[in-house]
Amino acid sequence: MAVKTRPRGVILVAAMLCGTLTASLNCYSIFQKPMMEMYGWSPQTVAFAYTLAIIMIGFTGGPVSGWLQRKFPAHKIMIIAGTIFGIGWILTGFATNESMLFLTFGVIVGIADGIIYNLSLALTTRWYPDKRGMANGISLACMALWPLATAPIGNMLVQSFGPNIAFMIVGAFSIVGFWVFAWFCVLPAADYQPKGWTPPVDNDAKHRKNYTTVQMLKTPLYWILVIFFGLTACTGVFMLGTASLVGQTQAGMDPATGALMVGIFAVANACGRLGFGSLSDKIGRFPTLFICVGVTAVLHLFLYGNADTIPLFIGESVILGMCFGGLMAIMPSLCGDIYGPANMGQNFAFIFIGYSIASVIGPMISANTLAATGSYSTAFPMLGVLCCVGLVLLAIGMPLAKKMLAQDAALAEKAALEAKGE
Repeated sequence: MAVKTRPRGVILVAAMLCGTLTASLNCYSIFQKPMMEMYGWSPQTVAFAYTLAIIMIGFTGGPVSGWLQRKFPAHKIMIIAGTIFGIGWILTGFATNESMLFLTFGVIVGIADGIIYNLSLALTTRWYPDKRGMANGISLACMALWPLATAPIGNMLVQSFGPNIAFMIVGAFSIVGFWVFAWFCVLPAADYQPKGWTPPVDNDAKHRKNYTTVQMLKTPLYWILVIFFGLTACTGVFMLGTASLVGQTQAGMDPATGALMVGIFAVANACGRLGFGSLSDKIGRFPTLFICVGVTAVLHLFLYGNADTIPLFIGESVILGMCFGGLMAIMPSLCGDIYGPANMGQNFAFIFIGYSIASVIGPMISANTLAATGSYSTAFPMLGVLCCVGLVLLAIGMPLAKKMLAQDAALAEKAALEAKGE
């Protein structure tokens, strides 16, 4: 079937919806308690399946998805990866032992999710070079908001049919969705420019160095950013994977209200991405990160462990979600600011390894404390300490970044003068 180029607004919507379907992953916490009760699995087991999926997203979202985009048409990649994504959910419904759960949900769903996520953002960015912030903001906000609609439906399916059938229904729905929308996903030509739009002249471009990935890996700041990301994203990964279970355990919510927590955290996440992302344009990336991580540290160290009523728990969760959204919105921009825009996609894929690290640490802390104590209360101070370490790393990284940018500008100026023979 031939795929014709559509108006870019149609392509934006299609790419956004394909990316949004992958956000079903964030409803996984709804399935955790029923699986534990049905199969007698430990908290560590069900948490590790989600952790494994995030790891797969981190390692396939950049290098693998980027390579596929250079070799094959976007719509074919989206259809195949989307079908695999749905099949992974369906197969998870047949998982009756830990190994199969890890393979189906952790590996299959995770790999497909990473490929789709990266491609959906590539589509929006490439088709909207004149409105990148708007296009990516819309896509990321919709992905963050998706669990608001799907979490209550998912909980209803789990309560009505059990987790196994619910997994299968989600998978079948995903496959249908990808087959409907993926046909519109076509990448533009490399030199594409919207009609009537002329790229603005970047007066700072001559002073900015575009680092290759190899060059980036040789800078001390890269390793600081990866470790910082790995420590401070633990809170978000922890809540994304266990929001429903935390609400039920910490604040005594029933399953329906716990499922609502998934949506509430998703809304807060989306608002944080838009709000703190915009704030970072005005006051700077590092100062905004200090705010997001500092607030998160205070909440975890002194408040969140005592949030044993539903209103208090929801209020503090909203703040945590907004701060996590800010972290996720700022890190890609920070990567582009420091290492240049030319190789940003590939470079951020390697910084995103930090998120994969968080996907191991966060769920490990939460699952182990729940298994040992029956609650999450002792997990929160641990996460707060990790944020404090992150603040120290941020304080070290900020002057390093300024020094790198100053050195790059000086070298660029020197090269320009030498080229003129001055």
